[in-house]
Amino acid sequence: MNIYELPKEINEALENYYACFDQETGELVGTEEEMKQTEASLFELQNRKEELLEWYLKDRANKLAHNSGIDQEILRLQELKKRNTKSIERVENIIDFNIEKKDKPTTLGNFIVSYRKSQATIIDDESKIPEEYTTRETIEVVKYPKVAISKALKE
Repeated sequence: MNIYELPKEINEALENYYACFDQETGELVGTEEEMKQTEASLFELQNRKEELLEWYLKDRANKLAHNSGIDQEILRLQELKKRNTKSIERVENIIDFNIEKKDKPTTLGNFIVSYRKSQATIIDDESKIPEEYTTRETIEVVKYPKVAISKALKE
């Protein structure tokens, strides 16, 4: 999505310039020859400095508009995923309501439905967990192995 159209020569010069750098790290990835050619084409445009700065601003505005569009698409997809997840939960509730909970799996067409008995381990107060049941990845990140904690609670 572009708000502003840049002249073809400027657009090519800017794209060649951006291509010389890693877009994530900003590191120079182009060859010395490519960089010299890019600098030469940009230098030719220097006598049109005010126009060039205006084109940089337009290019920036285009990129900001593009980011805004990406943000909106991310929100749309997150909303779609949330609706889909709720629909899955409703279908699972219908299945739970209509299938007898047996010890043996139930076969329905291509699907096998079975239930198992399990208990969730929920940690309400992490400060009460002994050190032997914690693993520290970093100073801020501490993990609690729920399987080990669950076994210890059962014993």
